[in-house]
Amino acid sequence: MRIEARRSSVVGRLALATSIAALLLGLGGDAAAAPANGPAGLALVQKMCGRIQAARTFTVRGQVSLELPVAEGKLATFFNTYETAVRRPDGLSARRAGDLPDFRFAYDGKSMTVLVPGQGKWGTAVAPPTLDAMLPVAGEQAGLIMPFDELLVADPCAAILAGVTEVVTTTPATIGRKKVEHVVLTGPQFRIEYWIDPATALPARSLVVYVDDPQRPHFQVEYAEWKLDPKLPASTFALPRPKGATQVDFREAASAF
Repeated sequence: MRIEARRSSVVGRLALATSIAALLLGLGGDAAAAPANGPAGLALVQKMCGRIQAARTFTVRGQVSLELPVAEGKLATFFNTYETAVRRPDGLSARRAGDLPDFRFAYDGKSMTVLVPGQGKWGTAVAPPTLDAMLPVAGEQAGLIMPFDELLVADPCAAILAGVTEVVTTTPATIGRKKVEHVVLTGPQFRIEYWIDPATALPARSLVVYVDDPQRPHFQVEYAEWKLDPKLPASTFALPRPKGATQVDFREAASAF
């Protein structure tokens, strides 16, 4: 999972900071000349949103790569795996492992809890009763955000399309030996991209570029093993304090990220 300081609220923008070279995007040469197809691209995004929005529960796992400031403000790339479970409207469980410290988060409609296993820190705080309300509060109180929070809210398309001025479909890509559609959404402050599996209407990859950010840090999410409407026990969204863990202020536990 990824939890870090956001530039804007989840309700207002719900975008993810990232940057990647045009060559890596596959937008060079002939691909760059591909005609804009607003209706087709918008239909792909709306179908993706509809699939996810209709699921009362879902789970997904994958990999996140992001750039963070290191010495003298320079950026370095970090790779992490994540696992996420969602229960609408009031459940979220996420865990991260990899280059950054192992990190676990749980929300059950009443409280939000963080565990940092490697540091033995555990913290909890009262939370709003819905995911839509909890996500911005977690960001404002402790700088926590999920790697694809725009897909977690009640109306994903409203979150994704806020501020979008153009939608373009470009050359299809191949991810995991599957052909996927590549959609680019742009606005005055950002560019969001989705690689969508046409067979399932679910995203296989996403990234965002804040075009108004001088550093343009890279952030990308790979999605794997989507499961829609699985039965998830209440324990999925609980994170009791493990034996030996020290209870600290929620913000302090979250800062370990």
